[in-house]
Amino acid sequence: MAAPNPMKVIEVCRVAPTPSSPAYSASQTSLPITFFDVFWLNMPPVKRLFFYEASYSSTTFSEIVLPKLKHSLSLTLHHYLPVASSLTWPPDSDKPIIQYVEGDDAVSLTIAESEADFYHLSSNSFREIKEIQPLLPNLPASDTRVPAMVLQITLFPNTGFSIGYATHHAVLDGKTATMFMQSWASICQRGEDSTLTPELTPFYDRTVINDPDDLEKTYLNLVSKSNNKSLMILDVNVSPDAMLGTFQLTRSNIENMKKRVNDLWQEKHIQKPSIHVSTFTVTCAYVWVCLVKALKMKPGKVHLGFTVDCRARLEPPVPSTYFGNCVAAHVGNADSNDLVGEDGVAMAAKAIGEVIRRLSDRLLLNKVGLSEFASIDMDRVFSIAGSPRFELYKTDFGWGRPRKVEITSIDKNGAFSLSESRDGDGGLQIGIMLKKHEIEAFASLFASGLEAY
Repeated sequence: MAAPNPMKVIEVCRVAPTPSSPAYSASQTSLPITFFDVFWLNMPPVKRLFFYEASYSSTTFSEIVLPKLKHSLSLTLHHYLPVASSLTWPPDSDKPIIQYVEGDDAVSLTIAESEADFYHLSSNSFREIKEIQPLLPNLPASDTRVPAMVLQITLFPNTGFSIGYATHHAVLDGKTATMFMQSWASICQRGEDSTLTPELTPFYDRTVINDPDDLEKTYLNLVSKSNNKSLMILDVNVSPDAMLGTFQLTRSNIENMKKRVNDLWQEKHIQKPSIHVSTFTVTCAYVWVCLVKALKMKPGKVHLGFTVDCRARLEPPVPSTYFGNCVAAHVGNADSNDLVGEDGVAMAAKAIGEVIRRLSDRLLLNKVGLSEFASIDMDRVFSIAGSPRFELYKTDFGWGRPRKVEITSIDKNGAFSLSESRDGDGGLQIGIMLKKHEIEAFASLFASGLEAY
């Protein structure tokens, strides 16, 4: 067993938006939440780590790199004031609000130094979660107030550094958090030029979100009943022996799986003409099957929860740079006996594909969401975090692309993450966090299963 990460905290500071930034607008100091945000009010924070290889000594890092990162962060925050804000729930309000108070609010930034093995922590090999956790900040929460984001920069002297964040999902979805990080990286590269390209400029107008079915009221009622108008975050216990592993699917692996699934659908007459075998569908199907087998799930229904970006799907469409949550949660269902059978991947792809097909039938938003998840056995739910569309490996602060990007908030048993491969060849990176014997079983199934394709 590896020893805990030998890390020391050098500094904890607060970085506020630069007052001189021309992007400042008083109209952006507060934002109302929408039903998209309410869904995530009490969910655990999203945590992600970026590893950068760079041979800086402690002195050089503190004198050259850190000032540049801090200054560019301050410049970026004036484009993204809600990131420096807090989610608050006033006692006289029916719902929380995202509020920035100039002079009071800022992003908490922890600076640390670690003697751990940078190359091991940023590798694809199995790593104990207790080795990774010290590199990530904690998001403090109370009944009435939670910051939108906290950050931590950790130096590994003479080898590299990491940037870790924890975000409140009710303020930022994955698309928004990625826009912020890529904006920070872009400004850091350019120095004093704090302008943003159109694709990184956040859109704040909440009136574009229509709620004809009054989903906000439905979700708020559910949250208020279970949490009594509290912003306290759900406590998810992580197994002390949990391990994080990274797995790769090449473009060739994915294309071979697509062909195999299509062939099986036609052979077994289980394909519906409108179901498309996409990279997302077949990848998630394959991982889902491997997880069900590795965890030796008992017979019965198993579920796969995933979110869909609604920005381009709404009527009318919402700008792609909309700041905040614009994702809907959906669930695919299958029988575990079907998934562990000979045609398991094809059956799993069919279950996922049917959910995606319904999205084009204008059933994107309905009164399921929280109530749907509440009605199923959460011990039999697998979930997906992240998206290959985020292009996380383009987050270059001026020291090259990340050596590794990892989402660590997959701490519920059976969750997995998806991102693009670092080499940009059309493959995918999959993150898994399980107990040691479970992740070893998953790795064996994952490797042996690819031999069939």
